[in-house]
Amino acid sequence: MSQENQNEEIDLMQLFGMIKEFFRKVLRLVISIIDFYRKKWLLFVILAVVGLGIGYFMDQYQDTKNKYVQEIIIEPKYESTEYIYDFIEDLENNLKDSLYVKELGLQIAEVENVKKILLEPIIVAEEVLTGLEKNGGEATFIEAYDEATLKEKRFRTFYKEHKLTFIFRIKQSSNRKVSKSILDYLKANQHFKERIALELQQVQSGLAQNRKSLDFINKYLANLSQNPAQTDGKIIFASESETPTISSLLKRKQDLISKIKSDEKALALDKEVFTIMNYGSIVTQRKILVNRMLFTVPLFLIGLVSLLYALRYLMRSASSFVQEEKYPVAK
Repeated sequence: MSQENQNEEIDLMQLFGMIKEFFRKVLRLVISIIDFYRKKWLLFVILAVVGLGIGYFMDQYQDTKNKYVQEIIIEPKYESTEYIYDFIEDLENNLKDSLYVKELGLQIAEVENVKKILLEPIIVAEEVLTGLEKNGGEATFIEAYDEATLKEKRFRTFYKEHKLTFIFRIKQSSNRKVSKSILDYLKANQHFKERIALELQQVQSGLAQNRKSLDFINKYLANLSQNPAQTDGKIIFASESETPTISSLLKRKQDLISKIKSDEKALALDKEVFTIMNYGSIVTQRKILVNRMLFTVPLFLIGLVSLLYALRYLMRSASSFVQEEKYPVAK
């Protein structure tokens, strides 16, 4: 037992020795790094100053300090949401084609100032719930979806309003012309123009019929109020299998009024593929330099030079190790 205890003590001493040697090496490495930066402090100060200058220049000139943004809220009509999204997603590449730009009524110099065009839904969770229920989908767990999920393509047709954002590089008078020309081109789609004309014609026909029905019910109820003894509360129509009551006629009257209001609104407002809910002005948004290249460039330069010195040190250490293995020193 004493021999075993002695062996265990030796093993523990060896383990503590290894741990002690590990921390000694780590401490030496830390001291070496500190000593390296102490000796090279002037070099890294120069790198920091140069990096700050380059970063400031890049923020000020290579990528302008300010960006000019116009946000337009639109409401797609006649199931045109996917058409509008496809149009905007292809627009960045299409604006590189001079013939396409000419079709928009614009010049290449005008569209070159466009940095980005974005279209995204204005998320209203209740609209997703309604859309899922109409499509027979599962809507009970919609509250668990995050905003990124709710922006996915499968949900965007459920939203009533969408935000179209134009980002311009510099401020110039033609910026508003660019956004207007693109919107006008969207509205000029021949397929939707024909579809809208047909649907509005059908709405007009239905509106005329609903007005006649409403007029008939109003006249009948007015006549009934003047001669209440003619009925016991039921009105018999030979063409109907059921006998409607006065209350059912009143309900029908309210339904017709709601439908007529809806049709009148559609005829007045739904004449185009989308409605502009808010035509935003072009506003200036100042970029925050602190979080951009001002500090990124100096940190990159300092890190790069430190890495080069570290690689040189490793190469020298590896070379010395190889030499020692090849020509061992006699003890």
